[in-house]
Amino acid sequence: MEAYGFSANRKSKKLGFHYYKDAGHFDDPSLDYWLPKLQAAGTSWLVVYAPDKSEIPENFIQRLRDVRIEPIIVLNYSISEPPSIQIFQQRMAYYHSIGIHMVQFFNRPNMRSSWNAEDWIKPGLVSRFVRRFADYATACVREKVIPLFPMLEPGGDYWDLAFLQSSIKQIRKEFSDSLLSNLVFTASAGLNRHPLSWNENGPSAYPPAVPYSDSQVDHRGFYLFRWYEEILKKEIGKSVPLMLMNAGLWDPSAGIFDVVTKESKQQYLNILNLLQDITVKPDNAIPSYILSCCVYKLPTAESLSASVPASGSVAENLFGKDLKSGAEQGLPFYKKIPEAIRSFNSKLIVSVKQIGTNIATTYKYAARLFQGGRLKEYFLLPEVNSLFTEEQLNTIRQYIKMHKCSSGNDLNEALASKNVIMIDDQALYPAYMLRQLQDRGCAVHTVSLQPQGD
Repeated sequence: MEAYGFSANRKSKKLGFHYYKDAGHFDDPSLDYWLPKLQAAGTSWLVVYAPDKSEIPENFIQRLRDVRIEPIIVLNYSISEPPSIQIFQQRMAYYHSIGIHMVQFFNRPNMRSSWNAEDWIKPGLVSRFVRRFADYATACVREKVIPLFPMLEPGGDYWDLAFLQSSIKQIRKEFSDSLLSNLVFTASAGLNRHPLSWNENGPSAYPPAVPYSDSQVDHRGFYLFRWYEEILKKEIGKSVPLMLMNAGLWDPSAGIFDVVTKESKQQYLNILNLLQDITVKPDNAIPSYILSCCVYKLPTAESLSASVPASGSVAENLFGKDLKSGAEQGLPFYKKIPEAIRSFNSKLIVSVKQIGTNIATTYKYAARLFQGGRLKEYFLLPEVNSLFTEEQLNTIRQYIKMHKCSSGNDLNEALASKNVIMIDDQALYPAYMLRQLQDRGCAVHTVSLQPQGD
């Protein structure tokens, strides 16, 4: 364990992270920055998203494997329109040749958005999905790559518990145990705005789950895997390995407008502590059938700033010097912004009524942010400025002036920026624009032009 940066009384062979979703971080400088931090934290797994129109460089994979970090490749394939089996199998052969062992594809099959409209409404959704998945999973096995069962959306348009149970029944019925024996199942460990301890005792502590019932317990949360494990054990007859994905994701429904609240930061830290703490109560510990727990997403000093990290903790190993210096100054790295303008620790609110009285205090904090060497910000303005009142336009101008950020309608400028500010109304921006920002890994913060309290 010492080689991974842990002291002798620490443990975590399960710890993993989700890497960037864009293709711009496969270069050596990015790995030069992240590998030492991931090693120091004791990382064993890294979820890597394969680009749609290019391939993950072999050197990137090799450098991960050289430091004993196992890559988990996620392919963004359409369920309704996947590539041919032949092309897919060639890709699996390439992956095997460069040392990749695990691949995941066809994620969130229980969501309407993952299918073409006509395919979603056809009868026998689960049966059709299982047959399609089995064809591609079999191609993986032929090339000695382990297929991961797709991650289901907790709850979902098609109830995830029912989808999982029906899928296993269908696999056993049509493929016997030949496919099951080569599968590894996954579960989303997103928090769904719940604390880490939410439903930690699993389904045995609650009435049976009833789909979409107002009276049933909300099984969504970090310990959702206990519900999945009960289904797997019932249908397969034994406990099987499970891999947790998206651990710590606070609000999956937020999409590109995801916000990082103080509460979400604290729960993020709680997960990291749970993964390495051997003193937790046995009932709360991550069970042995959990093969990995991949935290969403790569941590920053800002996301680990909810409290001062313990000595030897994952947080300290990742950003120890930065976190300590911030704590000594009494300033969390997410920088407290006043109620009128709060850009990093919660959804940003710009109040027309309050901006005049708070401008001096806000400017003081904004200046401190920029003195700390923040990355460039860009305020991406919609094309329909004519829809705004003069008062709203003045509010936007005040924000741009105070934060000294660039602004305009140029999407390329926004994509080149680390932090992008947008009006809190998705209807003002084309869907392709939001997707590109998300794929690029830009941190998007939103501004509401409604007076606070409306």
